[in-house]
Amino acid sequence: MANFNDVILSDLLALNDALINDQDYNLLIEKIMRVARKAADADGCFFFSVTDNKFLNLDYSHINSLNIGKLGTENLAFFPAVFLPDLKNKPLKTPIELCALNREIINYDNVFSAADIDTSFISSFDELNNYSTVSLLAIPLIDRKDNLVGIAQFINAQDINGKINSFTSDVQKILVSITRLITVSLENKSLRESYSQLLESFIEVLARAIDAKSPYTGAHCQRVPIIARLLATAAVSEDSGPLKDFEMSPDDWYTLHIASWLHDCGKVTTPEYVVDKATKLETITNRIHEIRNRFEILRRDAHIEYLQKRLNNIDSKENLQAEFVARVKQLEEDFAFVASCNTGDIALTDDDIRRLEKISEKTFMRYFNRMLGLSWAERDKIDSPEIYANPAWENLLQNRPDQLLDHYNSGELHNLEIRQGTINDEEREKINEHIVVTIDMLKALPFPKELSKVVEYAGAHHERVDGKGYPNRLTGDQMSIPAKIMAIADIFEALTANDRPYKDPKKLSEVLAIMQEMKNTGHIDPDLYAVFIQDKVYQDYADQYLDKSQIDEINPEDYL
Repeated sequence: MANFNDVILSDLLALNDALINDQDYNLLIEKIMRVARKAADADGCFFFSVTDNKFLNLDYSHINSLNIGKLGTENLAFFPAVFLPDLKNKPLKTPIELCALNREIINYDNVFSAADIDTSFISSFDELNNYSTVSLLAIPLIDRKDNLVGIAQFINAQDINGKINSFTSDVQKILVSITRLITVSLENKSLRESYSQLLESFIEVLARAIDAKSPYTGAHCQRVPIIARLLATAAVSEDSGPLKDFEMSPDDWYTLHIASWLHDCGKVTTPEYVVDKATKLETITNRIHEIRNRFEILRRDAHIEYLQKRLNNIDSKENLQAEFVARVKQLEEDFAFVASCNTGDIALTDDDIRRLEKISEKTFMRYFNRMLGLSWAERDKIDSPEIYANPAWENLLQNRPDQLLDHYNSGELHNLEIRQGTINDEEREKINEHIVVTIDMLKALPFPKELSKVVEYAGAHHERVDGKGYPNRLTGDQMSIPAKIMAIADIFEALTANDRPYKDPKKLSEVLAIMQEMKNTGHIDPDLYAVFIQDKVYQDYADQYLDKSQIDEINPEDYL
């Protein structure tokens, strides 16, 4: 055997560095086995892994004198996988099978002199390769949880002249120590994979929680990572212009992946009827039906009044009918106007607001006690419950004290007077709050150093490059490129989404026109936007995820 201290020390130091820095576990195992073979002056070495489902696989093989070396699946033809539970009923077992089953070191001076073992595989190999296997050492690798994770096997220990010797007890101890490094590396691999699986599962649980609240935002959480990856890939590929030096390491890619999945995790605290508010009067249900019933009451009152005037001969039949028809027509027009305001499709003008307020001044008689069936929270908002206990005239459109609950104002007129869209100021503030909640949630997670920028990327998707964004009013110079990518991905998905209850699906040309305006007004980064258009990132996404009805002809030059 070679002088261990003189020959192997530098190799062990190199292994130490590899254990710290190498992420390719197959290559790391190969390095360890080569150092072990060199320390033992063995001609051949083999590493067998034990899978979670109890299969024994040959992952690495090397025979120096035959110049044979195989890694990974190349060994399947050489040594087919063995299902360990089947070995219990096998009458004769190979040395490697005995080592795996008994979890004991096997050391033969001459493998063919050993009794009660199956040497047919070794004989076949020797005959096929004109080789002679003599000494054999197999070491079971057992982790700290007492699991068999693999077996290291060595053949034909040699002296300085190349003569085959047995594996001495000293050599065996050295090989046990070196091959324990494989156990350590496999444990590290298992821990890294478990950590990664735990993190991915955590992300999936959060996404499912959001999805359970709202299928619309749930789909959003799944799509934004796709757009972010497409745009980041295009940006990294730039070889000229402002982004030519932009690069992303494997950790950067994984950070962007995690951040894009978790960027809306704070929405678990946002009420679904706010997130999915399709009409201005929607809370849990669309309250336009309650208002329609009031119009129905007014129409019925008009009909009753008409009949009473007929009975009392107040006026001619023709005049009374004309008066009734005019009142009904006005009610129908007013309700149609209120209903159109409820959808939020068209921006309201000052004249529209004045008309809503005029309509709200119309009254109807309420006879039933409004205090019945209220929750304690609703009752506490009413200072004079006796007002609601007795019959009274009420406005057609109302802003009542019981419609103010905690942060929310569900007043009917208050919501109908929203000038654009369906969300009022209080609800907008609550929706924006999800970003702060997202940041707080992610800050509470002990991300490792390589994922330390998850919070930055995820928390900046509503920031603007002109410094007017939310929540920190960051400027473009204060935002990293991945954070700007997140902002564009979030906007593009929201604009192209075809499953939102509060808007019709937009065509691709409409979306790009909006984004072009956002670029021109300092909302999104112009350099990334240019890449988004020039590299047709929008088209790659649209071809896979948008309805064909949304995809129209696009000339990229029109949107730069």
